[in-house]
Amino acid sequence: MKPSTRHLLGLTLAALGILYLIGTAPVLPAWAWGLVGAAVMFTLRRYGAPEEALGLGAALAGWALGALGADLTGLQSLKLVGTGLGIGLWGWQDGHDLAAWTGGALLVAGALVFLWESAVGTWVALGLLALGAWLVLRQGEKAPAPAPADDEVFTRLVRWRNRRAAEAGLRNVEVLSDAELGCIAALENPTAPAAVASCLERGGAKRAAEIVEALRGTATE
Repeated sequence: MKPSTRHLLGLTLAALGILYLIGTAPVLPAWAWGLVGAAVMFTLRRYGAPEEALGLGAALAGWALGALGADLTGLQSLKLVGTGLGIGLWGWQDGHDLAAWTGGALLVAGALVFLWESAVGTWVALGLLALGAWLVLRQGEKAPAPAPADDEVFTRLVRWRNRRAAEAGLRNVEVLSDAELGCIAALENPTAPAAVASCLERGGAKRAAEIVEALRGTATE
């Protein structure tokens, strides 16, 4: 049900009163007035105030706890963290996406400010520096370059492949694939049957022996 103008006006006036008490902090510390304000908002919600009263109460409660932590530790970022936590929990529990995202943003901002003003921030910064440097150096590692193919071996293999393909009525890549050809041509000893066999996708020792024979020049031209 849409809240009435009277209810919204009353909630606004109550919120302004609470903010004044928090800002001036008469008698009690500011965080105590924040808790008082949260209690007032929760009570007003119980007696028919708009749903926004619950959100204001959650924000005030979170801020008050953060302010108490700030008084004890000197870390003012805790106020921001507490406010974000309060709003975020309210939004998450009641299904208000905007409130949940707003609370999350305040929480993240508070965490960043906390790292900035605390001694922990120095160690976090050093950790980020080390991680970034490690990633850059790790990505900069170069894979070992493949051995250059022997032009003469490559040429002889291409000629043999074309001849065998013509004889058998096959495509040349069916006789010897490009990957197999390149691997054999890059071998340190392309006339070693075991080495040639390691480059072949199929055929094994028999096919390797035929290729080695062609490379040694004993195959029939």
